[in-house]
Amino acid sequence: MIRSILLATTAALAAVSAVHAQPTAPHPLAGFYAGIEVGPVSYDTQITFDGVDDPAGRGGTGFAAVLGYNHVRGDWLTGLEASVTGGSVPDPYTFDENVTGFAELDLRRETGVGMSGRVGRLIARRLLLFGSVGYSVASQSVRLDGVPLVEFAGASDAATFGTVVWGGGLEWRTRSGVAFRFVTRRLGGHDLSAADFGAVVSDAGLTRFDVEPRQMHFVFGVTYRF
Repeated sequence: MIRSILLATTAALAAVSAVHAQPTAPHPLAGFYAGIEVGPVSYDTQITFDGVDDPAGRGGTGFAAVLGYNHVRGDWLTGLEASVTGGSVPDPYTFDENVTGFAELDLRRETGVGMSGRVGRLIARRLLLFGSVGYSVASQSVRLDGVPLVEFAGASDAATFGTVVWGGGLEWRTRSGVAFRFVTRRLGGHDLSAADFGAVVSDAGLTRFDVEPRQMHFVFGVTYRF
């Protein structure tokens, strides 16, 4: 009798050990992935002339290529994502030349390269709600009536600046390894002011000129896990 119990116990332990020894399937959202994103962009820039605020907004289209890695533990996901972002060139901001001394301001942020961390909560096995924060670097230039800012105030026409990027979104991965996502991101820019280039020489006699560039991205993306 004792021998039978020992043999049964040994067989059960062996079976349990064999089950745990089998590799577990990775989570559908875990691992390396790559993809693309596209969607509308809001260019929301605050422009100040001699202390008078002039908020200006423009719309456009943004796009990105992403490469990342996700780690899933329980209902939580953590990951890193590298991105290359860009967008359409917004229309110039227009002004009363009698007030400012120029009619158009062209502010451009070129293609950016960034890295972000992601933290998310699985609200279903294949559905993720996440937030992200990171840093992006890009060139930025300013032109007044088509003339580089350097010719007005001795500043560089274009320089490379970094900005914090933060946002969040929703992601759903199919059984085939393809995932669909909706993401919102906010990007700042390098605030240009008199501290950067001194007084702007204009026919209107302005003594101070400040530009605070901002962008909001509302993008849809497709990624593939590999």
